[in-house]
Amino acid sequence: MGIFSKAKDRVVEQAALSYLNSQLLAPYGKATRLSLDSKAKTIHIEAELKGETGPIEIEVLDYQITRDGERYFVLVKEIRTSREWLTTLAANHFCNLRFELPGRIGQFLKLAL
Repeated sequence: MGIFSKAKDRVVEQAALSYLNSQLLAPYGKATRLSLDSKAKTIHIEAELKGETGPIEIEVLDYQITRDGERYFVLVKEIRTSREWLTTLAANHFCNLRFELPGRIGQFLKLAL
């Protein structure tokens, strides 16, 4: 991975961590770490969730960002977590489904990744 790709991934990591914590995870806890490898199409998230005694590890092992007209979508192809039940839940309800991204975020991610 080149220097530009690594720098780009670090910028996306910070924006994604902020978005996750402010828009998605706030009722459930917070993500404490997010690392991205856009070349390998992987994302690693560490989260402290309410009611859990230790951090949860989430690995998105393959994803795709697409555009359909003016709308942007993310498709998670494979996911693994540090909790067996959560991996099963994610596989059954999140994998291979398209989720719409907010316009500006989708546009940014499509260009960056």
